[in-house]
Amino acid sequence: MDDDGRAMTGTRARPRRSNAERRATTRSAVLDATVTAIVRHGYRGATSERIAQISGLTRGAQKHHWATKAEMMAEALLHLHDRLLASAVGELEQASDSGLRATIEALWRSFQSDLFTAATELHLAARIDDELRPLLIATEREIGRRIRSITTAALDDGTVSAQRLDEVGDHVVNVMRGMAFQSSLSPNPDRERHQLRTLEQAALGLLRSD
Repeated sequence: MDDDGRAMTGTRARPRRSNAERRATTRSAVLDATVTAIVRHGYRGATSERIAQISGLTRGAQKHHWATKAEMMAEALLHLHDRLLASAVGELEQASDSGLRATIEALWRSFQSDLFTAATELHLAARIDDELRPLLIATEREIGRRIRSITTAALDDGTVSAQRLDEVGDHVVNVMRGMAFQSSLSPNPDRERHQLRTLEQAALGLLRSD
């Protein structure tokens, strides 16, 4: 029999999953659906009903795992970043070994993902949502720490102070955030390539001025 108790014929039965594995699968499915709902409909439009429709799971699954919508939204953002890191960390680490330009280009690709779209929607909502704001601040702080560690590794040639590396790393990410806003409204690959080259030159100049 499978996990749902259905008889299996003609194939070897798969090992029964543990309760913890089933819970993790359910949480992941709900969080994936939450991100999709945010991207498609915005924070206000990402209702329990829509998330249930996208995930194929009941609304009870949401209430079972999260006390509030704000908690689920903040965790969904971190969940998406976990998935992006799992697929991109190798690329980013390889890019950091290849120099600043490769790292900047890899980071820029991450800013063109659903992570940026979902984060933007949640940032706007958190401005007037007192429950979501502190949760999102903590989530963004963790995501920022991860990105900074990759960026500063690419910048560090052993001659620059840790404080300066953090400052320049933050500058690179903040410029990219502004570029991503512009690109979401008016994408222009030629303009963006030029901006990335300018950002690379500016970062190198800021490092030399430490």
